[in-house]
Formats: sequence, structure tokens, C-alpha cells
Amino acid sequence: MPEEKPAAPKTRKKITGAELEERFAGWTTRQHERVQTRSPEDNARLIRRSVTAVMGVGILALIVATGVAGESCKASTSDNEAQIVQLKGQLDDARSTPVKADAGAQLSKLTEAAAADAKKVATGEQTFAALYHQASVQPSRNNGAPNQATLEIIKHRRDMAPLFSKDSFLVSDKEAYGTSSLTPFDATTEIDPRHAWYIRYVGQNAVAPSTYAWKVETVMPDLSVKDGSGATNEAKVVWLCRDTKSGEVLAWASARYVHNGTTGAFDHLALVVTAAGAQYENPAIKMPAGSGVPELSGTGAQKKGGKR
Repeated sequence: MPEEKPAAPKTRKKITGAELEERFAGWTTRQHERVQTRSPEDNARLIRRSVTAVMGVGILALIVATGVAGESCKASTSDNEAQIVQLKGQLDDARSTPVKADAGAQLSKLTEAAAADAKKVATGEQTFAALYHQASVQPSRNNGAPNQATLEIIKHRRDMAPLFSKDSFLVSDKEAYGTSSLTPFDATTEIDPRHAWYIRYVGQNAVAPSTYAWKVETVMPDLSVKDGSGATNEAKVVWLCRDTKSGEVLAWASARYVHNGTTGAFDHLALVVTAAGAQYENPAIKMPAGSGVPELSGTGAQKKGGKR
């Protein structure tokens, strides 16, 4: 008899951190609909499971970002690997530590607020992309004054400011909202969150915003910071900027989100432009080769004020 050929191995569909987070959000909604029928012990277990799911998504995002940074920027990933080990330890603690019901409600509120504001930031970065493209194609006024799109860029910086802590600003309002074409800080080593994080160019012209997009990759409560009730008011957020056609990562950013119960703001912004993204940067502000990669912890490689 002819020898039977072994069955072809099954392939698994790759799942991104965003997809996992979406699944988790749907699962949490379904659980909330049944919460009235659960005992206090059941609710405590539910909270621990929620924490475990969120932590798992965060670890996955760190692994993905570490791989992107290591392959594209050829930089050391030891800091990120240490952060992953730390988060896995926190995950084990979350599985075994009792959590009060009110702490779970605070955790849910924090995650929802951080996700909503993170989406506003991503939308704001896309608006920057559109405005810079318009500024490139609009005719100048031939009198030294900026065109209308450039003025809109300055206005948009003001719109972005409330999403970030003032401690993260690098320059004064006068410098941030001035009409000068010169960046008031070293764009290769620092980032003021009011300015555009990444603009894709061909030569001196900003390309159409439809060719690249910023999206929230993951939102993860920071369980290493807790108050008396066992809850936290801080979260870590990761954004990715991808080529909309190839899916290639052009840049990624991370920040800490602090929520005071009613409102929140981002700080400790860290930004990385990958090798794929660097080839499309404006030559006047292009990052030098071998630039360091900030770790994705809230207070890691970047310095106070948003340096990258």
C-alpha cells in the first residue's frame, strides 16, 4: 500500500491586540448583562478575570511593539523585555489577589475613559495628516504669510492640548502656537504632544492622509499603581501608525493616562519612527540613524516633558 501523506498542518489566524481588546470588550458587556444574577463571590471572580484579560492584551501589545522596534529600528529591546516580565508577574498577582467589587467598577471606568480619549488622540493625529497635506498643495499668499491650512494646523494644536498634561509640554504656548515654520525644539530627540507625531512625505510634500493611519492598539490599566480600594487611576496606551495598503508599521507611540474620576489626560509620551517610516519623513527633520527606542513603560526611556 502506498504510504499515506501526513495531513497539512492547520494555520492559525493572526490576532492583533486591537482585535483581542474588542473581543474582551464584548465579553465584558455580556457579563454585565448577567451580573444581577451573580453572587458577590461570582462577581469577585468576574473582576479578576477581567483584569487578567486586560493584562494579557497589554502584554501582547508590548511583545508586538518590541518586535517592531527591534526589527525596524535595530535597537536594544532589553527594557521592553523586562517590562513584559514585570507585567506577567502582575498578571499572576491579578489571578490570585481578591478584588473588591467597587475596585472593579473603577477599573472598568478607567479603561473606558482611557480608550475614549486615546481614540480622540488617534483621530487628532489623522487630522494633522490631512492638514499638512493641504498645506503642501495650497498656493502660498506670496506675501510671506502662511496659507490657510498652516493656520489650521496651529489651531489644531490648541485642540489637542487638553488631552495632555501641561507637564508634558516642551515649549511655551507662544512657541507652540506661533506661525514660525521652525520647530521650537529638536524634533529628532523630543516631541511636544501638541505637534504632529508623524507626517509622511514624498520629498518636501506631505502625502495624502489616506495612505497611512493612526489607530489605538491597546489600552491597559496599570495594576502596579493602586489606591486604598485596590484600584488604579492609571493606564498605559499604545498607538500604531500603519501604511493603509501594506499594513507596515511606520511609527508607534505610548503614553500614560491618568484619570481623576471625572476627566483624564496623557503624559510621558514616547514616540518611535520605524525604519520603514523614516524613509518618508521630511528630510529637514529626519531622525538620525541608530536613534534609541523608548521602552513602553509609563516612565521609562523618555525624559520629563515628552522627550523620545
